[in-house]
Amino acid sequence: MPSSKNADEDQPEGYGWTCSAILCFAGSQPYTRDPHYKDLVVKNQMIEQELEREKMANKKVMKILLLGGPESGKSTIFKQMRILHMNGFSDLDMINYRYLVYSNVIQAVSQLLEGAEHLQIPFNSEYDQAVKEFTFYYKTTHPSERELTKDITKIIAKIYQSPFVKDVLLRQHEIILLDSAVYFLDQLDRISAADYKPTHQDVLRSRVPTAGISEIEFAYKHVSLKMVDVGGQRSEQRKWIHVFDSCNGVRIVRNKCFSKRTAIILFLNKYDIFKERIEVFPLTTCFKGYAGKNVAEAAANYVNDRFQAMVPSEMQTEKPVYSHFTNATDTRNIDRVFEACIDVVFKVSMEKVGFM
Repeated sequence: MPSSKNADEDQPEGYGWTCSAILCFAGSQPYTRDPHYKDLVVKNQMIEQELEREKMANKKVMKILLLGGPESGKSTIFKQMRILHMNGFSDLDMINYRYLVYSNVIQAVSQLLEGAEHLQIPFNSEYDQAVKEFTFYYKTTHPSERELTKDITKIIAKIYQSPFVKDVLLRQHEIILLDSAVYFLDQLDRISAADYKPTHQDVLRSRVPTAGISEIEFAYKHVSLKMVDVGGQRSEQRKWIHVFDSCNGVRIVRNKCFSKRTAIILFLNKYDIFKERIEVFPLTTCFKGYAGKNVAEAAANYVNDRFQAMVPSEMQTEKPVYSHFTNATDTRNIDRVFEACIDVVFKVSMEKVGFM
């Protein structure tokens, strides 16, 4: 009897063992004499048929993988898909988002106070008590338990309306501050109301770091799409690799995500914020070699060109990277851009199976 090593070597390339009880027995009698053999054969065939059905079903699903760094807007686009192509959010989802918005409001005030300290902007003694009470609440309350009670809302309103916070906001691009800070704080009365229910815009602007991998599947133009959102934190990136299997489209990408079988679509997101910041900080702050005008359109095109330059030369003609300037909180913008993106994914998929 040949050794298992030799037996493996005698098999044709691509041969695979089926780990099933039907093959796992010992003895000199032929296995066809096993009284349970026919039952095992039928059961095994049923399993293989089910696996084949799943395989065929997966072929009909187009996968779109969202990749990008922390706070790049991946999860906001993910939420937009639920609004545009699913039934939005359940009542339970809205309750969770309500408390997330509360947490974002409180986090924003904390960031403003830290920003004042960082920028060395002093505040009048009349705000001492409000700052102390807020700081105590922030440090002694778990994020999941934070609420906008009447007392804490009154304290937040006083701090937000103070002259020193206005000075901080004039230099907000120099500190760490939630993109939605001003949006939420300007609507503090509505958000702190007892009957508050988040709007779609509240949901889109709410922020929580993505942990792990989230998936949604929805129908679009008679095709089933599976969108996958993965964490942008470095600790989460090692979990990405298995998601690339059979992936049709990748959006918001990094340099090593290129595949000849996959459509690469680059979202240069938060263009609205970019237009605001380019008026304060010249692009040369980040790109020393930039020699163009310090206006949004020219600067954005330069950033896009820098990304395009990272595309391997052999892909530039065969499989170009399609780019879009986006604002993930703008539902109309994302709806229009997504339609264009799906057209690209369809085209690549047709080429893949030989129809184009």
